[in-house]
Amino acid sequence: RKPTEEASTTMVCKYSGYTWSILSGMILTGSARSIMVKLAYQSGFQAPLTITLLYLFGQSLSVFVYWIQQKWLSNDYNALESSIIVTDDQLKQTTHETSIELSSNCSNDVELAQQRETKEQSSCEEASGDAEEIFLPNSKADTVGTDQLSDSQDSTTILSEMYKSIHTSISLLKNNNDEMPNGSNHGLTPQSAERIRWAHDIPYYVRPAIPALFNLLNSALRWASLLYIDASVAEMLISGLELTLSVVAARVIRKRMVSRSRWVGVVIVAVGVVVIERANNWKHQQQEEEQPDDNVETSNNNEDDNNSSSSNVTRSSAQNVTIGVILIILQSILSVLQDIGEEIFMQATTFPAMMMLGMEGLYGFVIGLIIYATIGNKFGIEDIDDTISMLMNNATLRWWLLGLPFLFLLTGIFNIKATEVTSAMTRNVWKNLRTVLVWSIALCIFYLGNNSKYGEAWHNPDSFFILLGFSVMTSGIVVYYWYKSQEQ
Repeated sequence: RKPTEEASTTMVCKYSGYTWSILSGMILTGSARSIMVKLAYQSGFQAPLTITLLYLFGQSLSVFVYWIQQKWLSNDYNALESSIIVTDDQLKQTTHETSIELSSNCSNDVELAQQRETKEQSSCEEASGDAEEIFLPNSKADTVGTDQLSDSQDSTTILSEMYKSIHTSISLLKNNNDEMPNGSNHGLTPQSAERIRWAHDIPYYVRPAIPALFNLLNSALRWASLLYIDASVAEMLISGLELTLSVVAARVIRKRMVSRSRWVGVVIVAVGVVVIERANNWKHQQQEEEQPDDNVETSNNNEDDNNSSSSNVTRSSAQNVTIGVILIILQSILSVLQDIGEEIFMQATTFPAMMMLGMEGLYGFVIGLIIYATIGNKFGIEDIDDTISMLMNNATLRWWLLGLPFLFLLTGIFNIKATEVTSAMTRNVWKNLRTVLVWSIALCIFYLGNNSKYGEAWHNPDSFFILLGFSVMTSGIVVYYWYKSQEQ
């Protein structure tokens, strides 16, 4: 009873060091990804479809990472195997040599005992009555030799079994070197396994196609939403919505048992999301009311300034902020379906995480490239000809775009590994911490930089209401984890 009382007052997150490193990497790289894309938009490169293709291309690089990992680990295991495994012939030779050596030692012991016996017989006048004692040393020598030989045989047998065990373990590692334990089993029941039995019937290389479809759609919606909404607010809304929806999906699709305390935490997070959305909408309504005179003045400026001002007015429009929120809601639904699909295939069918990420990106990139080249301009959110022109005339932008896929690759690896070692639900809980970094960095860029069009400004009192909403979300996360030890 006493340990239960202590557990009820402690927030429990007992992860291994490996899991903590995965979660930390997910938070850091995810924050950097949002900041880099938003800065590109604020620089005038408003090309969400191009960003989506780069995002999918970066994920597809994981296939090569997986191949290198397999090759490197295979060589490593082969070297380990050759350095410690003793063949059967070597074991037989070792046993034979040991037996000969011990037999020689036993013979020497017998000779020494007989010499001792002869000396005792010549010096003893009453040797006739001591026949049993005469042979006693010889018997002891035989016993010692037999025991040593028996111990040697036992040791050799144990050594042989040990080598065989090591060989079997290395073989298993070679076949499963990308697999961690099957994530979090918290809340799973026999009904959960029955619910996803269909996953085993899908052909191996078709399995990533299901989350790949959701990945293609949700990534396009995510990068498009950043055209209309601040990066920090987008992170808050996405993180809160994905957490709320992932718990619902885990209960409905995976049949995970979710305790009342966790449902309370989810409801609190949802309330925080509503507060953030309303505060952000109010902020942009006020900005729109304060800017009509400024908009008239900017019409007399040169074309570049006018484009920049027009872009800013569009982003501060309450109507377009609502569009951004709708895009985020749709993106969150698709993202949760992607996460739960990844969880099912990686944990229930042990599909390698790196291969899953790479195949998702590859499938999505091929389909996305076809759409981009044929009907990309018809979506109305990017002028592809203008994008190509900007890339041709701006060397710095080309270098930036060259490095962006590698950031997407790194973020994708941490994201999918987080799902693999925990669960889609837990991953979406910890993604909330990205908001702290994104908002802090955006504020620093605005106030410490030399150009006010980059970063985010602090608006009174609206930003305080947004902070209040984020605090409510954080409280929901604390409640979500508070009674975890009792549930287990």
